[in-house]
Amino acid sequence: MDALLAQWRANRRLRYACGVALLFLALHVAAALGDARSEAITAYRNGQALLLRLEGAAADAAWMQRADEAQQALEALTSGMPVAAGASEAQAELQAQLQALASQAGMVQPRIRAETALELDELPGIRVVLARLDGGLSGPGTATLLKALAERPWLRVERIDLRDGSPGQAQIVIRGHFRPPAEDGA
Repeated sequence: MDALLAQWRANRRLRYACGVALLFLALHVAAALGDARSEAITAYRNGQALLLRLEGAAADAAWMQRADEAQQALEALTSGMPVAAGASEAQAELQAQLQALASQAGMVQPRIRAETALELDELPGIRVVLARLDGGLSGPGTATLLKALAERPWLRVERIDLRDGSPGQAQIVIRGHFRPPAEDGA
């Protein structure tokens, strides 16, 4: 310890280096505290804005009515959704629906490839099947097919590729949603 103290007294560069290091450390701590303060201020302001919005929503008496309307709309959408007891049934049902829509639109040589049905965490109990519909399609047939898909909210079009030709080539990626059968006694 005495040797270390003697070096400290004798070496001016060591004292300057330690002083600069301490100054750098103090500046770094001050900057970190300033950043933390800014983040805390931002979080407080965001929380305050959220609280004001929630107080405004609580003062609005119609929000319960809108919540009931949204629940009824969800139930109407879900009740109109096709039923599939299992993954393979959902896959087959989507293929049958797409085949019927392709025939209705006058698609030439329709090819349907459906993936395995999945149950997603975001939609408990709902099976989701991804499928691709390929084939030749005329202009009026394209409009007919797209209109028929738009009328079925449980079929969501992910991507459409249309190519010119006689007939034009269409490739449509569709995500179908299917609900499980109703429980007995429900």
